Amino acid sequence: MSIRDGSASNRHHRCVLLNRDGVINRRVPSGHVTSWERFQFLPRVLDGLRLLAENRYTALIVSNQPCVGEGLLSANELESITRRFLLEVALSGGNIGQVYYCRHREGDRCACRMPLPGLFVRARVEHRLILENTYSVGDSRSELAAAAAAGCPTITMRRDAFLERYVSGVQAALTVSNLFEAAQLIVALQRERPVGFEVAPSLATGK
Repeated sequence: MSIRDGSASNRHHRCVLLNRDGVINRRVPSGHVTSWERFQFLPRVLDGLRLLAENRYTALIVSNQPCVGEGLLSANELESITRRFLLEVALSGGNIGQVYYCRHREGDRCACRMPLPGLFVRARVEHRLILENTYSVGDSRSELAAAAAAGCPTITMRRDAFLERYVSGVQAALTVSNLFEAAQLIVALQRERPVGFEVAPSLATGK
């Protein structure tokens, strides 16, 4: 499942791949976000998304949502929650270009459920990304494993990250405590790279 935000534009020169639960919104202990009432933005998320948009980044969401496959909510209910948080992000100045969901259960043996990189591959094709130059932010082992398998540089989100020192160098394990810190880090790391660096040369003039 993918949901495209009609306000987003593929003319943006950079993309960032973000997990949803644990990065955008709080995880529900021992459960899933099955209604808008259970969806809570994490601290500084809207600030982080706005900072990315101000620097001409489009955010793409990649997320396992097995609650649909498990029958805990319908596809339409999931879409309703998604459109609501996309609206909140847009009103705050952020730009989420598309949302990619895997709705399958763990036992369905699909190719899109993380830690497999299927969602990342789809984003690469549809947005003409060079994943080696596209940062991914996640908070769980499965998300980080999927990003690594796809070839993305990863940023780990941990709420206690402020207790640790940043490790220098883009090849180091990068850890942040919220999405605003991740956005600051991404902007700083890629500030000197040429505009449009994610677009593969072979795809830049064709479909």
